[in-house]
Amino acid sequence: MKKPNLNRLEYFVAIAEEGTITAAADRMRISKAVVSKQLQLLEEELGATLVVRNSRYLNLTETGQSFYEAARASVAQAEEAYEMAKQGRAEPTGNLRITAPLDMGVTYVSPVVAEFRIAYPAVTIDLTLSDTRFDPVEARFDIAYRVGWLADSANVARKLADFQQIVVASPDLVEQLGRPNHPERLAAFPFVEHRALPNPLNWQFKKATGETCDVKMNPALRADVTPAIKAMAIEGAGISILPDFFAKREIENGTLIRLVPDWALPTGGIYAVYPPTQFRSAATKQFAGLFAERLRNSLA
Repeated sequence: MKKPNLNRLEYFVAIAEEGTITAAADRMRISKAVVSKQLQLLEEELGATLVVRNSRYLNLTETGQSFYEAARASVAQAEEAYEMAKQGRAEPTGNLRITAPLDMGVTYVSPVVAEFRIAYPAVTIDLTLSDTRFDPVEARFDIAYRVGWLADSANVARKLADFQQIVVASPDLVEQLGRPNHPERLAAFPFVEHRALPNPLNWQFKKATGETCDVKMNPALRADVTPAIKAMAIEGAGISILPDFFAKREIENGTLIRLVPDWALPTGGIYAVYPPTQFRSAATKQFAGLFAERLRNSLA
C-alpha cells in the first residue's frame, strides 16, 4: 500500500485557513498551480472531495472540515517539534487564537495575554473579545473562554471557577426608590436588560431556607454587552444583574450596592473550552495554565 504524502497536509491547511488557492499560494510563497495540483492529488489519495469552489469562493465540505481539524493539529505539532529541536528547548512558539466575553476579556484575559507575550515572544496571539459564543472548531480558536452555562457539544471544557449572579443598583437609585427587602419588589424598579441572555427578564430567586420567588423584571434599557449594562447601572438608570466577579470592585468602593443579598440566583461557571483534538500546542497549554492560576488569584 502506497504511503500517504504528508507534505500535502500543509497545503490543505493553508487553503482552508486562507479561503482561496491564490491566498494559500501567497502564504506559502509558491505558485497557485502547485497548490491546486497538491489539493487535487490529496483528494485523489483520500477518494473524497475536501473543498467546493468556483472562481471566487472556496468552502470546505463536511469531510473537508473534519479532515482540516486533524490536518491542522498534525501540521502544528510538526512545526512545534521542529522549532523545539531548532531552539533546543520546549518553549511555546507559533500562533495562539483566543476568544472571551467582553467583560471577562478586558478585566482578566487581556492582562494575561500581555504577560504571556512578554514571557514568550515567539508566540503571536490573536484575541477576540465578544459576547457572541463562537464555536472554537468553526471559528478556529485554540481556547474559548465562557461565562455562564455550557450547551452540550463535542468540544472539551474545563471548569475554572464558579460565580454568583447578583442584583445591583447605584446608591442614588436606592435613595430615590428605596432598598427592597424582598425580590418581588424588584419588579417595581427600572431594569437594565442583557438581551444576549436567553431569558433576560425572568429570574428565580432562592433563599437558604428553600423558599423561592419568581420575578419578571421591568425593562427600561437594553444592551448586549455586560460592561455597558454595568455602566448604566452605575449611572442610576436601573438595577441590573451581574456576575459577582464583575461587580466586585464597584461594590467595594460603593459605586454599586447589592440588593436582596439573602436571596440567591442560579450559580454559573467560568470555563475554558477547546476543540476536540488530541493535540494542543505548547502555547495553548502554557497559556491555559497561566490564566487559570491568575484567575484563581484574582477571584480569591
